[in-house]
Amino acid sequence: MNSVIGYCHCQKVKFKVKADSLSKNFYKCDCSLCKKKSITMKFLSKEDFNLVYGEDFLTSYKWNKKIAQHFFCKICGVYTHHIRRRDPSQISINVECIEDFSISKDDVIELVNGSAHD
Repeated sequence: MNSVIGYCHCQKVKFKVKADSLSKNFYKCDCSLCKKKSITMKFLSKEDFNLVYGEDFLTSYKWNKKIAQHFFCKICGVYTHHIRRRDPSQISINVECIEDFSISKDDVIELVNGSAHD
């Protein structure tokens, strides 16, 4: 599997995703939590995500319906990924955590209305 690596800021948490799952379609959500995180995400199937190490350094946050589970590094505080509320069989990653990856001006960033689903 050709994959790319992602880390939190302190590199205590490392994950891999299938490289071909990083298509040019990314999103930002306007729910009350995501607005405060202000990050760009990419959803993928759970099979395309592998937490390599750092599970002990992760903490999670659930709110409202307690379906989505947002993961953050306990040391540096960086949000790395979450289990999606809209589809719990998917994981969304913080694309800014991917090593040597940048969103280009040609990439599509969809604005998702999550505030109606807080």
